[in-house]
Amino acid sequence: MLYRHANDPEGGAIEEQLRELVLAHRVVRLAEGAALPDGSIPAAWPVLEAGSQRYEGMPAVQAFLDELAYEVTLNRQFQSDACYLDPDDPTHCL
Repeated sequence: MLYRHANDPEGGAIEEQLRELVLAHRVVRLAEGAALPDGSIPAAWPVLEAGSQRYEGMPAVQAFLDELAYEVTLNRQFQSDACYLDPDDPTHCL
């Protein structure tokens, strides 16, 4: 979950990175000075929640996304959309 201010260019850049990584995510745009849904006010914006972890501010969020992008790229590198046909039934993949 990405929490950002509507007119914050850094929040927009993070949102774009999440789209480019093709990862499921939600974006919540909050007014300046607004609290997060849990009532807390972060020390820095944008805020990214990933599971039980919370990253506040551009340096922390960017560091997390850099590491995540590396892992996603590495995992996708070893995936394949190839289908090996069953010689006994060529209508099914093995």
